[in-house]
Parts: sequence; C-alpha cells; structure tokens
Amino acid sequence: MKIRVLVVDDDEDLLFLASKFLEKEDERFELIGVNTDQEALQKLEEEKFDAIVCDHYLGPHSRTGLDLLEWVREANPHIPFIILTGRSQEAVAIRALNLGADYYLKKGDDEVRELFSQIAVRIISEVEQRRSEEALEAAYADLENRVAERTAELEEMNQRLLHEINERRKVEHSLILQQELGNTLCKATNLTDALDGILKTVVQLEGIDSGGIYLIDGRTGKFDVSSSQGLSSHFLYNFYKETGETSIDKPVYLTMRDIQNSKTIEEQYKNLTAVAFLPVTSEDRTVAILSLASHTHDEIPERNRRTLEAISIQIAAYMTRINAENSILDSKAGLTLVSELSDDLFLIIGSDHKIVYANKKTLDRLNVSMDVLLKKTIQDIYRGVDIEKIKTDIENANEGSIVRSDISIAVNNEIKINATAKIRKGKYEGRDAFFILAREVDSQ
Repeated sequence: MKIRVLVVDDDEDLLFLASKFLEKEDERFELIGVNTDQEALQKLEEEKFDAIVCDHYLGPHSRTGLDLLEWVREANPHIPFIILTGRSQEAVAIRALNLGADYYLKKGDDEVRELFSQIAVRIISEVEQRRSEEALEAAYADLENRVAERTAELEEMNQRLLHEINERRKVEHSLILQQELGNTLCKATNLTDALDGILKTVVQLEGIDSGGIYLIDGRTGKFDVSSSQGLSSHFLYNFYKETGETSIDKPVYLTMRDIQNSKTIEEQYKNLTAVAFLPVTSEDRTVAILSLASHTHDEIPERNRRTLEAISIQIAAYMTRINAENSILDSKAGLTLVSELSDDLFLIIGSDHKIVYANKKTLDRLNVSMDVLLKKTIQDIYRGVDIEKIKTDIENANEGSIVRSDISIAVNNEIKINATAKIRKGKYEGRDAFFILAREVDSQ
C-alpha cells in the first residue's frame, strides 16, 4: 500500500532531493512537495496523506511549520508529523513536540542521504504504527458492531419468545375460562344463573371489563336484560338505531374510532374504547345478544374474538338444551295430566320394556304402588299369556304404526283384566318409549 507524504519546504532543491532519496529508500513512498503553508493547507483539504514532513522556516512570506502543525493537529490529531529545524533551535524542537509533532530532525547535522534515511525510517515507523492502530480500531469497532447486532438479535428473539409465552398463557387462560364456563353451564339450574355465570367469566378476558347478555323476545323482538355489568340495553338499542338493522346475524366489532364517530351513542359511553356484539343463534334465529366492551383496548384482540365467538356458541347450545328440557317437561306434564283424567289404563314402557310410568287408574286396577310397578317390565304385566304376542305387537309399534292388541292384563296369577290396548311409539323424557292405552272390555 502506498505511503503518501506531503513535504513542505521553501527550498526547491530539498524537495527534489526528498523525492529522490525517499523513493529509493522504499518504493511505497509517494511524495507531494509544496513551498508554502497555503499550498500545504490546500493540499490537505483536497487530498489524503499518510504523513507530513515540514520545515520550520518556510520563507518570509509564509507562516512557520509550527503554525501549520497547530492547524493540522486541530483538524487531524493522528497523522504523523515530522518537523525539520536548523542548528541550535532546541526551543523550536521542544515547542514542536509540545504542539504534537511526532518527531523532529535537524537539518545540516548529517549529510543529505543520512537525513532522508532517518526521515524514511520515522515515517515508515509512524505510518505502520498508525495503520496497525487503525486496523485494531476497525477490528474492535467491527467486533463491537457484531456484538451489538448479535445482542440486538438475541434481544429480539427474547422479546419474541416472551411474546409467544405471553400469547400462549393468554390462550391457555381463554381455554381455562371456556372450560370453567362449561362447568358452570353444567351446574346451572336455570337460565338466569347460567347467564350471570357466563358474563362473570367473559369479563375476565383481556381487554374486556363490562358487558351484558340480552335475551330477545321472539314475539316483539325487544331486548330483555338477563345479565348486565356496566352496559345497559339502551346502548344496544342505540347501536341498532344507528345501523338501521333489526337483528344481528354475525359478530360486530367496534373500534374506539367507530365509537367516537357515532352520532347515536350517548356521551356516558364515549369513554368506551372497543365494543363487541355477538349473536346467540338457536334454530336459525337470533335468540340473544352477547354485548361486551373495553375501557382500555382500542379494539377487541383478535385472539379474544375467536374465544367470544366460541362462547356465544356455548350459550346457544345451553339455551337449546334448556328449551328442549322445558319442552320435555311441558309435554310430560301435559301427558301426565291427560292420563290421570282418563278412565282407561295408561302405561309407558321404555325401549328395554321396563315400565316408566302408569296412571292412577292402572295402579288401582293392578293394586300396586308406583314404586313397585316401576320395578316391573311389560312381561310382568302380561304374565301367563302369550308373551311372544305382546313382544310382536311392540315390535310392530316400533315400526311407527299404532298397534291394536287384545291380550288380557294379569292382576295376579288368578285375576286377569280383559282389555283392548293400543300401542304407539313416542318420546318420553327425551327417550324412545311405547305408550299403551288399555280399555277394559267390560267397561265399554
């Protein structure tokens, strides 16, 4: 690599000799010679040099080498600077060293060849040392950059890992809440308690702190607040009013901007930052609205949206089950009432032929209690007769038709009731069953 040296001296002969001898000392030398301080300053501004050799005296119309040294050290404190002095100028040499010169040589003490040999040695020594230092500094800077980059990568990986762990914990929390919700619904004995439990569970999700569950009257379409925590049905009415919709058939999520831009949401709800409306659908119609809100998040987190939609399905399943159970209870009560008012014998048997119900007329005629009768099967009632015939009649009824049977009912081993029975398949308490309506022949 070339060693570019700026030589400053008002003596043209010395500049020529410097170029001749230094380039012989080492072919890497590339000398640029100037006569004045102004020429030197211009060269230093325009070009880059590895070292400077400057005579102290630069002529009557130029600044001294010490003046140039001061300027150079302000702009470039590290470039090697060798100053040449005359004989008996120790004070100049000392001041040069104090100003930051790396070395000084006296002109005239030795022959020219020896002078430039010393200059070459000093320049090579200073330049190589400086280049070594720069290489070390560059290597250290590169190492610091690599360490900084690796540290940044590790920090980023750590942040991603922490984020993933946090997200996983939130997902696990959501799953636990859904599991707790399932347990709550299993234990709930009525719809009100169930919906209260659902709302208390839902507001534990991240970013959700208030809400309500509103049942929809199937006849009027009006809302009935079943459970509420900081959010009234009036808020929901205003939302319907603004959208012009009469029903919600898919989830709706409002951001803080949506709420602030709304013209119908009352001022008391302007502090909400996010809102969710989720329809609870049963039998292809919306039966309730799960409405939830946040005062801290600009929107409902995507992860929680999926959880809320799953919870709305759980609510729908629970309401469907409750309605089915109520229908069964209603039909059971009606069936029981009708059978008790009848003068005929009435029995219900399960698909396993065990008796599950009998009306009072049957209990009286068979002279047994309900507890005793419920331990018997249909074969016990028709004992002593053609058992295969009654089985055949029941199998025929299982095909969906109403079967007429004239087999007598046995009160005991001696007494039998002559009766004509009709057997029909149906449902009792949600299970397959057979209804037997028997009319005594003598009573016709």
